[in-house]
Amino acid sequence: MTPDPTDPFWSPTEPLEDFPSLPPETPSALERLGPSPFPKSGFPFLGFLATVYDHIATHVGAAPATESTE
Repeated sequence: MTPDPTDPFWSPTEPLEDFPSLPPETPSALERLGPSPFPKSGFPFLGFLATVYDHIATHVGAAPATESTE
């Protein structure tokens, strides 16, 4: 079911304010979680997770939003 854009429900009742800007250096999700619970090893696990997180964030940010089929 597609919403009807002419339905008054979708119209704002008051002017919308601008979103606040993010601080210039927002810590990544991994940094906000705190120190690693994993023991140190030869494989840089946190570096790998950071790379995967950045890749997904870039991919999601570049992809257009899609409508849910539910």
